[in-house]
Order: sequence, then structure tokens, then C-alpha cells
Amino acid sequence: MNRIHRNSWLIALPAFILHTSEIYPERPHTITGAVRNSATDKYIENVYIYITSGEEEALSNNKGVFTISTWQDLPVTLVIEHPVYKQKKIRITDASQYQLIKLDPKQ
Repeated sequence: MNRIHRNSWLIALPAFILHTSEIYPERPHTITGAVRNSATDKYIENVYIYITSGEEEALSNNKGVFTISTWQDLPVTLVIEHPVYKQKKIRITDASQYQLIKLDPKQ
């Protein structure tokens, strides 16, 4: 009987694993897009993009392209910042849509 009691936690392990799958999605949401200058339509590099309620962040590359992944449930809010441009916030409801973001230059 002592042997059964000692290994009884093995019965609860699958239930615990299945329960956590309800809390966390199977895979992260991946948001991709590009950032452009609204006046010139040129791509902007080194734009800082982050999700407001988490620690997920990214920088746009030399072609303005970025990718950011999150385990958070949608919708999420992206904040887009660059020292030369006005900050912008956008709400993402569908991670599968490519995000084309246009930033206005600061005056």
C-alpha cells in the first residue's frame, strides 16, 4: 500500500498538464509587419515595437520589417516608438494579418 501512495502523484500529473493548456495557448501568436514614414513612404529601421501589458518587444530591421511573438490572449496593444517620429498605438485582434504601420514625423 505504501508503494501505491508514493506513486499516486503520477495519476494527477496528466490532469495538471491538461489543465495548464487551458491557461496557455498551444503556440504563441506571431505578429509581423513593417513600419513606414507616412510622408515619404520609406521604410524605417530601428523602430521599437512592444506589447503594453508584457515584456515582448522587437526592433524593425533595415527594411522596416518586424516580428513579435506573444503568449498573451488577443487583442493586444502594440506601441510603436522612434525618436524622430510620433508614437503610435495599435490594437491587434488578428495576429495572422500583416501590419503595415505608418508613422508621422515629429515637427
